[in-house]
Amino acid sequence: MNQSHLFIINPAAGKGKAGKNLNRLISELNKNIPEYKTELTRGKLHAAELAREAASAGIRNIIAVGGDGTINEVVSGIIRSGKDVNFGIIPEGGGNDLARNFRISSNVKKAVKLIRRKKLIQIDAGKIEDHYFINSFGIGLDAKVAEYASKAKVLNGLPRYIFAVLKALVKMKPYKINLTLNEMNISSEFTMVSIGNGKYCGGGFMLTPNALADDGLFDICLIDKVNRRKILKLLPSAIKGKHITQPEATLKRANKIRVQTADKIPIYFDGEIPNLKNPNDFTIELLPKRINLIC
Repeated sequence: MNQSHLFIINPAAGKGKAGKNLNRLISELNKNIPEYKTELTRGKLHAAELAREAASAGIRNIIAVGGDGTINEVVSGIIRSGKDVNFGIIPEGGGNDLARNFRISSNVKKAVKLIRRKKLIQIDAGKIEDHYFINSFGIGLDAKVAEYASKAKVLNGLPRYIFAVLKALVKMKPYKINLTLNEMNISSEFTMVSIGNGKYCGGGFMLTPNALADDGLFDICLIDKVNRRKILKLLPSAIKGKHITQPEATLKRANKIRVQTADKIPIYFDGEIPNLKNPNDFTIELLPKRINLIC
């Protein structure tokens, strides 16, 4: 099998950070990676196409250079290829939540050396209809936050998400949702439902602080119907995962989640806003040990 590396680079990631760091990246690759190729993405879903084609062609190591959205696309392309491929990350986005789980440095030099070392761990992924995700899935308030964060023109990282939180709070409302977690049914009004394969989402919030990406289970954080004042008290503690001690927060675990609702609800995964065929009734399934992550 071809042992070369393909680096799929989203030059627009991190408000153009990845593009600005391109020369530095090439310099480090020349020093550390004997055989490699780079591809620049040209638009939405191009990274997924490049990853699928590369995996199908026998390229063994595929690395996403960008943020969580780029990572999501590359992972989706790898899964769709059906091939056994090693997946790496050079974090160049605004949130870098998946990389944070594994302490993968945003320093280009350190990240490239990690790719060269090639220590592997098999981690889980999630599937909804014909979509895939690897880090987090949100319903309700956190999905609206992701939507507003994606539209922010200037801010980056955690400040961008805090700005988006404040904006989302203006039109905050509860959502009546029926959840089936494996065989357990929960029907209530929720401000948000956060499903974590990893610990972090939203640029550093730890909504599911006990989540492990390789344990075969999603962690699910349910936040009951609350007012704005309570959310403003909960969110600072969520940065360190301390919100789980509050009575409005409930943690569950499952590997299969069915979501049913009468009204359209905001959803997102890995920072992306998907178009589902049936947004009022969908199932989220865990795919165990699906990705060979270089970490």
